[in-house]
Amino acid sequence: MRSTARRRSVLIAAATLVVAACSGSDTPASSDGGSVGGGEPPATTVTPTTDPPVTEPPPPPPTEPAPTEPPTTPDTVPATTPPVTEPASDDIVLDDAYGPYEVGVATLTIADASGGDRNLTVDVWFPLADGLDTELPPQQYTLLPGTYYESPYAVAATPDALSPDGPFPLVVYSHGSGGLRYIHSNYTEAIASNGYLVVAPDHIGNTAVERLAGTEGDGAANALNRPRDVTAVIDAFLNPESQETVGFVGSIDPGRIAVTGHSFGGFTAYAMAAGFDNELGEFVADERVGAIITLAPAAGESLLTDERLASIDIPALVMVGTDDTSTPIEPNVTRPWELTASSPSYRVDLVAAEHQTFTDVCAYQDFMPTLSDVPDIVTDTINDFAVEGCSADDMPIERAQAITNSFAVAFLDSIFKDGTPIDPLTVDEQPDLIYQST
Repeated sequence: MRSTARRRSVLIAAATLVVAACSGSDTPASSDGGSVGGGEPPATTVTPTTDPPVTEPPPPPPTEPAPTEPPTTPDTVPATTPPVTEPASDDIVLDDAYGPYEVGVATLTIADASGGDRNLTVDVWFPLADGLDTELPPQQYTLLPGTYYESPYAVAATPDALSPDGPFPLVVYSHGSGGLRYIHSNYTEAIASNGYLVVAPDHIGNTAVERLAGTEGDGAANALNRPRDVTAVIDAFLNPESQETVGFVGSIDPGRIAVTGHSFGGFTAYAMAAGFDNELGEFVADERVGAIITLAPAAGESLLTDERLASIDIPALVMVGTDDTSTPIEPNVTRPWELTASSPSYRVDLVAAEHQTFTDVCAYQDFMPTLSDVPDIVTDTINDFAVEGCSADDMPIERAQAITNSFAVAFLDSIFKDGTPIDPLTVDEQPDLIYQST
């Protein structure tokens, strides 16, 4: 089942949606008041789901101002060290971090426990049992009926293929604003392959599909709903009476839970540990979360106050590109790095990496030339967003993935298993990354 070669099939509509998933600044998008909770059918059992159809490639989604946080661009952008294409030191090997397990993926719908219509579509990445009798097909991450891209590593599976080696730690991934639950599959698959159960919801009102359809929710509502979604996911996967997560519940260790996210998903991870409030209500920090990993987070003061950040004391890892202009290091990384009381706390700056370094967008750019009759608007839009991470002067994506996955897995293993965190002294001679710990 495992393949070291990339093998993805991307159709035109799929590429258009994924580009939307990578678009814009991942602070809350403005809206005149679209519904946040609608659009998903009720579910009482495990239900495969697909997104609503789009009949033609839409135009590139506009960049929208953030109602709760203005763009945080520094007055000047310091020069960065040119990227290197090869690891500069033999002290430590940073590889793709894929572990000993093959990975299965299942798509479920978690019903709104309050009886409302906020039913969450989630993907679950999980370690597979050894010696399965049936050859499982490659996972196809479906965007529309008949429209998908194919994973180079994971396979489509059901919970009965789950490894009996559990219970496993639970990791919940939160996508960025206008994103999709599987937009960073290279990352979520790598974590699962190391003996973790990884779950990612589509945040209703803040996905690529809704952005393209013009039904995206209000920014303030999205900010409050996001951590509530993650808590709903944790509730469902720890509830022995849940019909949606049957087959997974007994294989999760409730004492080992982490949350990770990119951009607005990074804010979501911080909010899980710090709590959050705005004019629409309050989210109380979820004390079940034992660690967080944030990737290019959105963490400006109007999203997270100094007091909120200072209340965080669980282990934390933040990773960011030095050339990120969507959620620049100042203030989005410097604030939580300086204010949180996390212990231990780690920070990795990837030199010459950008915002889309922490998504799969570069893979789509690679595959588009292999397709025929691709509308220019699709290719042009992908190329526009690929500028934020896939350009010749950016850190090579394979190197960025190796760093991101290796540090994330080492961090999680050090918190939840018997692993050892990466020692900063072992990476001092690698000039394409800056690693700090406290």
